[in-house]
Amino acid sequence: MHVLLVSEWGPCRHGGVASQVSLLENWLKQRGYQVSVLCNHGCCKGSGHVEASSLLPLDHYFAIPSPSFIEETVQRLKPDVIHVHHVFTPLSLATGAICKRLEVPCIFTNHSLPPVGSHDKWAPISYVSPYRWILKPTVATAVSNVAAEFLRRFLGWRNVKVIPNAVDCEKYRPGDGKRENTVLYVGRLVWRKGVHVLVEASRRLSEMSRDTKLIIAGDGYMKPYLQAIAPNDERILFLGEVDEQRKIKLYQESKVFVLPSLGGESFGVVLLESFASGTPVVASRVGGIPEIVDHGVNGLLVRPGDARELAKAIKLLLDDEELWIRLSYNARKKAEEKYSIRNIGRMYEETYIEALEKNKVQN
Repeated sequence: MHVLLVSEWGPCRHGGVASQVSLLENWLKQRGYQVSVLCNHGCCKGSGHVEASSLLPLDHYFAIPSPSFIEETVQRLKPDVIHVHHVFTPLSLATGAICKRLEVPCIFTNHSLPPVGSHDKWAPISYVSPYRWILKPTVATAVSNVAAEFLRRFLGWRNVKVIPNAVDCEKYRPGDGKRENTVLYVGRLVWRKGVHVLVEASRRLSEMSRDTKLIIAGDGYMKPYLQAIAPNDERILFLGEVDEQRKIKLYQESKVFVLPSLGGESFGVVLLESFASGTPVVASRVGGIPEIVDHGVNGLLVRPGDARELAKAIKLLLDDEELWIRLSYNARKKAEEKYSIRNIGRMYEETYIEALEKNKVQN
């Protein structure tokens, strides 16, 4: 079977969607599939990835892909199925229209939630959105129950399968060395990720006489602000974006991983990377996070935006060694049993077969 993976963000880009495309590409190839990748940003050089041609020389969401280029690419590659990651991008929209015209089975995977507000508040907007009227996937999937519900409410798609994100449990695993009293954040430095709340929680930890280092790995428009509210604080280290090998080492050396998101969090791939590394998590009770983190079992959940509660939860994990050991063991166990690429890859494998069979009936 020849699978064409389509994503705004390619495997050589930082981010959750890009990591999933990379994982799935490699796993499918190991299984003997022919795999092609069409992407807008982050295509890997020398890999054979196809970079989408844009109508205008603009970046990111404003880069409108050339429909004729995508159609020519599909006709040239002749994939058996097309798997589109992330529903709400111009590349996804153009690919969906071409799938329909060329009668190629198409799987769409939703990785996102609205940045603010409830599903119901966003639903009316969909009626003036081209996504509702153009996208007609053979099979629709989402990475979490809340992401699936958003598709049902926003696009009116009734049948949405939930297939979680995956992690490579061989690559991400506990290290052999001693862990320091280090709190780790990995991700973009944007408002909805709540990193400013984590910085405030770090200040509160120091007031509790807790000698703890906070490492922030990532970049974004809030970095200057975050550095401004943490001036001359040697306990807070900003690393910028890090490569995967450095990231793996950071997980292995840290005692606690924190995801203090304020909203718009459909899943959080970093949670799986932390779990697989045996690093307990403290995370906000928003979006799809409670579907992953079981409070008191493999991590702790707190109210979003509450720096005081966040600091207390971090302190509890740092102080209670017995609790830390239990949560660390359970985190690794859940990563292996539920989120390994082996398990998730097989779920997509079954979905591709389902899409092929449905397409035969429909056409």
